[in-house]
Amino acid sequence: MKKLLSSPREFRALSVVAGALLALGAATASAQTPPAPAYAPPTPVYYSSSSHDLGFEFEGDLGVSVLPDFDSSRFGFPGRFSTQPGMSLGLEPGYNFLSTSRLTLGALFETGVLYNHIKSVRDAGVWTSLRGDYYQVPLLGELELKFHPNSIVVPYIGVGGGGDYSAARIHRAYFYGVNSSSDKIDPAVQAMAGVRFRINSMADVGLGYKFLADFPASGQYIGTHSALATFTVRF
Repeated sequence: MKKLLSSPREFRALSVVAGALLALGAATASAQTPPAPAYAPPTPVYYSSSSHDLGFEFEGDLGVSVLPDFDSSRFGFPGRFSTQPGMSLGLEPGYNFLSTSRLTLGALFETGVLYNHIKSVRDAGVWTSLRGDYYQVPLLGELELKFHPNSIVVPYIGVGGGGDYSAARIHRAYFYGVNSSSDKIDPAVQAMAGVRFRINSMADVGLGYKFLADFPASGQYIGTHSALATFTVRF
């Protein structure tokens, strides 16, 4: 070995070989090391995916109905009816036929029941002792437009039209029976708006408002306001 290293030419050759071996080893180690994964932002867990919104769905709502004072001659006299806040229940099967990343458009059929207790009746401006019950069953076709931001929040608006079946029963105060009753169907329209919160790709819950306008033959409309808790299930 001393003899080999004593030759400058042989020493330089040995140095070149050693350097080449070190470079080859470094290149091999670098090739075996996997590259760092590229960063990808996390996908929101609750995202309004248009692929899940197309197709059949069922909507329902339950809440409070407020029926402002209204004039009606359905009992044979020009009465003004005052009611107490009551109950509203809605059932709406439907089908979403258009859906994008920003909105969904669907068609619904709405029915259900609205109930308000008649607390007083005026006949020709004079208070009477009449009390009673006022029921409504909407029969409406509707269009509903839902908006989809990148969050769990889904605002919506809608309009509809069709008929409103109403049934009124009146009786004298402290008399537990029906003195008179009236049932009929009148044209009606409805507007609605609200916001839903997406639980998952199949279900929403939310809060909503509806205004139902009934147009009896007398010409003066009867409006009902409803504040509702809503739920939606998609199939």
